[in-house]
Amino acid sequence: MTIKMIVIAVVAEIIVMLLFFYVPLSGLSELGIAVLDGLLLGVLISPVFYFLLIQPVRRATVIEQEERLLLYDSLTGLPYGPLFQEVVTHEIHEAIRDLSCISLIIVDPKGLADINQEMGFQVGDEVLVHIAKAIQGVCRDSDMIAYLNEGSIGRLKGDVFAILASHADMAGSRIVEEKIRHAVDTPFEVDGVAIDIISTTGIAVYPDHADNAEDLVRFANSALAMAKQENLASVTYKEGRSSAASRRIEILSRLRQAIANNQFELFYQPKVSIYSDKVCDVEALIRWMGEDGLSPAEFIPIAEKSGVISEITAWVVKEAVRQCKAWQSDGIDINIAVNVSARNLYDNELVDLFVQACSERQLDPSNITVEVTEGSVMSHAELAIERLQLLRDAGFRISLDDFGTGYSSLSYLKNIPAHELKLDQSFVANICSDSRDERLVRGVIDLAHDLNLSTVAEGVETEDVMLMLKGMGCEKVQGYFYSRPLDAILFEAWYRARQSD
Repeated sequence: MTIKMIVIAVVAEIIVMLLFFYVPLSGLSELGIAVLDGLLLGVLISPVFYFLLIQPVRRATVIEQEERLLLYDSLTGLPYGPLFQEVVTHEIHEAIRDLSCISLIIVDPKGLADINQEMGFQVGDEVLVHIAKAIQGVCRDSDMIAYLNEGSIGRLKGDVFAILASHADMAGSRIVEEKIRHAVDTPFEVDGVAIDIISTTGIAVYPDHADNAEDLVRFANSALAMAKQENLASVTYKEGRSSAASRRIEILSRLRQAIANNQFELFYQPKVSIYSDKVCDVEALIRWMGEDGLSPAEFIPIAEKSGVISEITAWVVKEAVRQCKAWQSDGIDINIAVNVSARNLYDNELVDLFVQACSERQLDPSNITVEVTEGSVMSHAELAIERLQLLRDAGFRISLDDFGTGYSSLSYLKNIPAHELKLDQSFVANICSDSRDERLVRGVIDLAHDLNLSTVAEGVETEDVMLMLKGMGCEKVQGYFYSRPLDAILFEAWYRARQSD
């Protein structure tokens, strides 16, 4: 509300109040008095009504309009770069789930710069709108069309249109591309002037060429550049996947089969109390069994990137809870730690997954420790801390893993609702020979104790390292000095042998 409007409202209010107090009410009918009362009430509440109802609605409308300008091109009404890349990523995840294909077609209408220069930008804008409508006219409702200008996404040059065609393999992409190119290249008129556009296209297909949004855009753009260089109407990315991309796609395909065929197994590595020499907990480590099996270091990052990690984590949590309950029934009372990735942390169903798994087996949540790396927490600290707090409130223990390899600040560290802190083995292994590592580990242990956190040292392989850690006040150690990771049967035998000694 402007100052002028406020002044007018105040003056009007004064006039009405004067009328109310100085006009003899005895001369008015009941209807007249009611009208005067209503007028006074309206003047009094109108500023309040404006501030409480009208102004917030207007502000929300302005914000919505500003957000739309960031996501959609104002001329064509088509999605812009950031929104398009987000949709490409989402559609690839859907294709992974459905085992389907996606084609990305980039269309570069030649001659737009000449039209702008010779006929003016108004005509150029009308040409862009016509091209957008022509493409929309031949695409399916399920296809996404975007208008991308230079720098809006990847290394695109000039103004192009991008079409994401769902459920379109190599052959299907060519059919879609031909329809689009024919629609764009059909001559038309703008203000009586004949316009003849000749377009060039580049095509890339998931999963044939790429397994992520960034590479899919890059390869489609490479195909477009090749078409321009060779003066061709269209080029499908032909150089094939890079060896790394081929490997990722192969592993992803095998991963899904491994999940369906139950080819995973949990191995357990003990955490031992440095003072009592008793096994306190074990860390559950997933292994891919059989001749197709791969190291977790190779398949876990691919699972995280593709979204398959959610299915793997769900299996790990349920299996760890089942095993913990089974051991309790056999007199082995130890806790099990489960690793959770950054992607898992941002899953709204993570807390329910842990709670439901324990509820189904009637296992106390305090028997399960949730291990998260420092890096995964700090990538989206506030959301991660909120999720971890929910897990802690539900009764689960929280362990901050690989401490020292990330970049957490003390302001965030003090807010992470952890029970214990695990020192990364890259610092622990050399504390007997490297004074810098020794001082660093000692400082981290002291810091953890100041924050009321217990400490676990990973990668302990010698007695000398174990004794030095004991002198520093570290509570637990984990590593080959005590045991390598063992499957459930071997671990149970190892555990009972230690108990009998």
